[in-house]
Amino acid sequence: MLEEVRRDFSYFSADGSGEGLKLRLHLQKPSFDAVPPIPAAFYTPRNVCFRHGRVSYIDYFGKGLAFYDSAEKVCRVYSLDRDLIHEIAYHFILSSVGQYLDKRGIHRLHALGVSYHGRGILILLPSGGGKSTMALKLLQVPGFLLLGEDTPLIDRRGNILPFPLRIGVQPEHNPSVPPRFVRIMKRMEFEPKKVIDIEAFQGKLGEKVRPELIFLGERNLGDVSEIVPCGAVRTFKTLVKNMVIGLGVYQGLEFMLERSTWEIMGKFGVVSSRLFNSINLIANLKTYRFVLGRNMGKNYQTLIDFLEQDQY
Repeated sequence: MLEEVRRDFSYFSADGSGEGLKLRLHLQKPSFDAVPPIPAAFYTPRNVCFRHGRVSYIDYFGKGLAFYDSAEKVCRVYSLDRDLIHEIAYHFILSSVGQYLDKRGIHRLHALGVSYHGRGILILLPSGGGKSTMALKLLQVPGFLLLGEDTPLIDRRGNILPFPLRIGVQPEHNPSVPPRFVRIMKRMEFEPKKVIDIEAFQGKLGEKVRPELIFLGERNLGDVSEIVPCGAVRTFKTLVKNMVIGLGVYQGLEFMLERSTWEIMGKFGVVSSRLFNSINLIANLKTYRFVLGRNMGKNYQTLIDFLEQDQY
């Protein structure tokens, strides 16, 4: 199970242990007798969350149980369902990393981030809008490097930083990568997904880059596929949703469970920081509206043709 989690975050593998979070996974029946008789703090579609002192308890509707001790920074997960343990572990790490980066003024943006011959490009598509498919298509074109298929990072100067995780596609998709890099993942709330290890794209992963273009995806039921200029106001509003509020970005509220006034006030600091980064991001960008029709091949070709134009 630990190897499955390692594959999810293999881009960040490093020698040495350091002092960070500890994750302990137990393939055994959860003991709910260990949870004190306390009222629920809140509910999510995935779980019921409790807090007692420094310990958070997350009940996955009887199928799994997680204990997170915020003082010891240890998360213990119990379940007889290996897929559930894997998903809980993945979400815990993602939530913890997100909080860590927020405190340092580096924020996740719900978008596809790539570089093309050294130029940073962000493509903001709604959830289910085809970011993964678009990423796999672009990586087949010379000159494209991946920064993040779902949540590239934006720093205080408006640069794009790489944050490449596993890439998820529909089960019927047949990616052009060796089979050893492909897995089927069962998920709590959604249908199973096929995921591709980021190790399959060695040599196609980019580094920090200054963004030059941002595309705001817009779905269309017709056969229309076009790219047209877009105003800064609309771009900023979209960034507010996709980075400041964080729609589409996994926050992991069940692992946070803020209660104190100081913790809540700290969140206002995070909001201000995200706004600051958003403003710096669009300061020197060309912004466009990307109309996406039903023909995904045509959408992809529209983007390639646009990027190959000399005036861009």
